[in-house]
Amino acid sequence: MPNTLLPTPSHEMPQQKSGLPISTHLYLAVGMALLLGILVASYMQASAGLDALKQFGTMSQRADHLDRLNQLLSDAQSSVRGYALTHDQAYFDTYRATRREIQQSLEIIKRDEKDGPQAAAVDKLATLAEKLAAGLEFTTQHVKEGTAMEKIWFDQSTAAMDTYRRQHAAIKAELVTESMQNVKQSVRSFETSRLTAAILAGSSLTLLVLVISQQQKKQDLRERIQGMLEAENERLENEVRTRTAELTNLATYLTRVREKEKLDLAREMHDELGALLTAAKLDADWIERKLPPDARASVAQRLARLRENLISGITLKRRITNNLRPALLYDLGLIEALKALVDEFRQGEEIDVVAELPESEPELSDDLSLSLFRIIQEALTNIRRYAQARRVRVSLRTTPKAIELEVEDDGIGFDLGSPKLARHGLAGIKHRVFTHGGRLEILTAPGKGVTIQATLPL
Repeated sequence: MPNTLLPTPSHEMPQQKSGLPISTHLYLAVGMALLLGILVASYMQASAGLDALKQFGTMSQRADHLDRLNQLLSDAQSSVRGYALTHDQAYFDTYRATRREIQQSLEIIKRDEKDGPQAAAVDKLATLAEKLAAGLEFTTQHVKEGTAMEKIWFDQSTAAMDTYRRQHAAIKAELVTESMQNVKQSVRSFETSRLTAAILAGSSLTLLVLVISQQQKKQDLRERIQGMLEAENERLENEVRTRTAELTNLATYLTRVREKEKLDLAREMHDELGALLTAAKLDADWIERKLPPDARASVAQRLARLRENLISGITLKRRITNNLRPALLYDLGLIEALKALVDEFRQGEEIDVVAELPESEPELSDDLSLSLFRIIQEALTNIRRYAQARRVRVSLRTTPKAIELEVEDDGIGFDLGSPKLARHGLAGIKHRVFTHGGRLEILTAPGKGVTIQATLPL
C-alpha cells in the first residue's frame, strides 16, 4: 500500500489498544463487501438455475400425468376386452375402478395446462380420451346386457386409441423440447454458479483466520452435547427395553388368559350345550316313536326337519368346541391333531396339501404343543383367505435340541415392507414363537408365495 495510508507513529498506541490495526479493519471490510457481493451474485445465479429446474420438474410432472392417463386408458381397454371375452366380473370391477381414475387424471391434466401454451392441444387430447372412455362404457353396458359383440366395436376402440396416442405423442414431444430448453438454461446457470463458488471459496480463505479461535469452543460444546445425547439415548434405550419386556409379558399373559377362556368356554359348550342338544334329539326320537301312525305321518316332515336341525346344532357345537379347544391335541397328541387340521383344510379346497409329520409323537410340553398347533392353524387360515395357493406343504421335524416347523405355499405372496399390510395374524405367530425363545423367518415376495420357518427349543 502507499506510505500515505500507513499509520503515523503518533497513532501507534491507540492502534495497539484497539487490538487490530486500521489496515486490518480495512481488509476485513473489503473482504466482507466482496463476500457479500459474491453471495448476492451467487444467489441470483442459483435462483435462475433453480427456476429452470422447477420448470423442468413441472414439465416432467405434466409428462407423468399424461403417461398415467395413457396407461389407465390402456388398462381400461384391456379390462373391457377381457370382460367382453370372458364375462368375468373381476374384469368389470377393474374397469370400474380404472374409469374413476381416468376421470381424475383428466381433471389433473386440464388443471396442469389451464391457460398454458398447450391448452388447446390438451383440450383435444381430453376430448379424445373422453370419447374413448365413452366407447368403452358403451361396450361394457352392451356386454352386461348380453348383447352379442361385433368386431367393428373392437376396431373402433383400437382406432380411437391410436388417435389418442398420436395426440399424446405430439404433446409429449413438445414437453420434451421445452424440458430440454429448461435443462440447458439450468446448466448455464449452474456453470456460472460454479465459477462464482470458486471465487467465493478463494475469498473465504481470507476470513478463515477469524474463525479458528471459535472452532475449539465449538468443539468443546459439541463434545458436551454429545455426552448429554449419549446419556439420554442410553436412558431411552433402557426405558424402551423395560417397556418392551412389560408389553411382551402382558401379551403372553393375555394369550394364556385367552386360551384358558377358550378352554373353559369349550368345556361349558361340550358339557351343557351338548347335553341339551343330545337330550332334545332323544326326546324328538321318543316323541316320534310314541306318536300313532296316522299322527306320525302328519308331522313326519317337521320331525325330520327338527332332527336335522338338532344334528346340525350338535355338529356346529362340535366344530366350535374343536376350534376353541382342539380335543385331538389333548386326547391323542400333536401329530394326530395336525393330521386332522390338514384333513379339514383339504375339504372344500382345490389345494394339494403335503404333510411331512413325524411318525411318533414327540415329547413336548402342553404349552409348546398348543403353540405349534395354533401357529399352523393361523398359517393355514391366512393361506385360505389370502394366498390363492394351489399347493401347500406343512413340515414338522424334531432335533435333539429343537423342533423345526415350516409352512410353505405357492400363492401370490406379499410385500413385508408394505404399510398397508394387515399383520395381526403374523404378529400372533411371532409372539408365540418368541414366547418360547424361538426363531422365526418369513420368506415372501409378490408372486413368490410364502414360507414360514420357525425353530423352537425343546
